[in-house]
Amino acid sequence: MTALLLASMALEIVLLLVLLIHSRQHVRRSFPGRDPLGSSPESGAWPAHPRVALIVPLTGNSPEMEAALESLLSQPYPNYETVLITRDLEDPATPLVRALLAHHPHSRHIVSGPAAGCSQKNHNILAGVGALDDSVEILVFCDSTHQARPNFLRELIHPLVTGAASLTSGFHRIIPGDARVPTLGMLQTVLTLHLLHGFAAIALPWGGATAMLRSVFHNGGIAGVLGTNVLDDFPLGLRLLRFGIRTAPVATAILDTPLAGQTMTGWSTWLTRQMLYAKYIMPGAWLAASLAVWVLAGPILLAVLAGLGGVVGLVDPPLALISLGFLLTLTAIGAWCRTLVPHPVPLGPWLLAFYANIFMACRCYIKTWHTDTIAWRGISYRVTWGGRVREIILNRGPEP
Repeated sequence: MTALLLASMALEIVLLLVLLIHSRQHVRRSFPGRDPLGSSPESGAWPAHPRVALIVPLTGNSPEMEAALESLLSQPYPNYETVLITRDLEDPATPLVRALLAHHPHSRHIVSGPAAGCSQKNHNILAGVGALDDSVEILVFCDSTHQARPNFLRELIHPLVTGAASLTSGFHRIIPGDARVPTLGMLQTVLTLHLLHGFAAIALPWGGATAMLRSVFHNGGIAGVLGTNVLDDFPLGLRLLRFGIRTAPVATAILDTPLAGQTMTGWSTWLTRQMLYAKYIMPGAWLAASLAVWVLAGPILLAVLAGLGGVVGLVDPPLALISLGFLLTLTAIGAWCRTLVPHPVPLGPWLLAFYANIFMACRCYIKTWHTDTIAWRGISYRVTWGGRVREIILNRGPEP
């Protein structure tokens, strides 16, 4: 038992350090004001400006949506159009879309109708792509609730323009509006995913900011994949891997996600949904995550018990001291993670969120073992392996 505890402690520390050391520069290159190596030149220096279509599926009218859409519609790239897609004219997003169109003539609104065999988001994306004319060479897929910087579109498509890649992806960073543990915990969950994006060999596209050559979309049969699936990004990336096309992560194509007032329930619902996607689309990785659950939570729980046992004389002092050293080291790593956000965050709540993030991930993973329903934006989907939709259920209200 002692050997297992020590090995688990060492493995957790090593894995976290590898993640931070390898990918910290990838995250830091996205900081505002940072002069990133390899960033794209200003548009005026480009030899050509292929036509780009920015496809934005949307629904509802959340407080952050107007600023997010305005940031996407105001990109300085000289040759792009934006296609905003809702399910129907009754969608609460429609009045906002119509108001924005009046000030952005290079954008338009498409009504997709209800989805039948895939998620509504995928259905909207396919409707947007189907509405394009032949002049469009690059497709960019974006969510409607993340704010883009002025250089976002240029950075995301530059590898496609130069021929360095056929598929690129950016990511997003949560901008906390408070120091509540659920808000900072979700920030750290997203930060962990951002760090994983720094491993180019395993990177998959993130649907909130993905760009690809239109020819690749059609030649890779992506429409057929999206037309039966609950998710847009991972199935797309896995499909293109069959053709030897890998995702090129673009560190500087970062979107900002303002977040305040997050609750434990909202955080749990969101994270469980992300893990359910993995369960059905990458079942091997999902099964392997059971080991990660132990590596993350097991050593912490055992170290706390060993430390308390040492205090009352039930555990040998050397083991109790090693356990204390492990917890102090882990706490120091958590504090180091704070350097990966470009804005000040109080240390106490940050460390509480660091440990909450670990146990929330374990809790949400366990929940995925006894559900086959994925709920998002007022619709639930029953899916089967590969992420294929087998039933669509309309809910009374939207999920958090």
